[in-house]
Amino acid sequence: MLEILTTLSKLDRVSRHVDPSSFVAAPGIWAAVQTDGSIANCDSAAVKSLHKLVIGSKSGNMYEGHDVEVGRITTVESVGARCKVDGEGYAGTVNQGDLLCVSYNTVGTSTIGKLVSVDETAETGTREIVARAEEIGTDFIVFKTVSPYKTTLS
Repeated sequence: MLEILTTLSKLDRVSRHVDPSSFVAAPGIWAAVQTDGSIANCDSAAVKSLHKLVIGSKSGNMYEGHDVEVGRITTVESVGARCKVDGEGYAGTVNQGDLLCVSYNTVGTSTIGKLVSVDETAETGTREIVARAEEIGTDFIVFKTVSPYKTTLS
């Protein structure tokens, strides 16, 4: 579940190209920007350095699935966007104020593309900080996107 808490009129939303045969979209999941500007699902094979929050979905629903079928998906690309996600959008333990990056955890593929705390993750290598946790609930977090920057996790 993804709930965008910032007024949509104040957000930059971009329609990006995807490969409809391989892209699996779910609102609240992060995707990796490719060198040609398109986006693809994050995978454990290669950590990418630029990520965007997916707000569209690919489903059997004729209305929802149409964009992906024609090779497009919408992403939020604003700094300062406040969003709420449940376990579909984050993994592990997140504390208020934690900086968040996109997971490439190869141990559990169900965490790939989700937000994780840089303080709590066992992942290593260079990662892009994309958000900060603002509110922690029993089964959700509220985060605010930040100006992306790279950090090295060890």
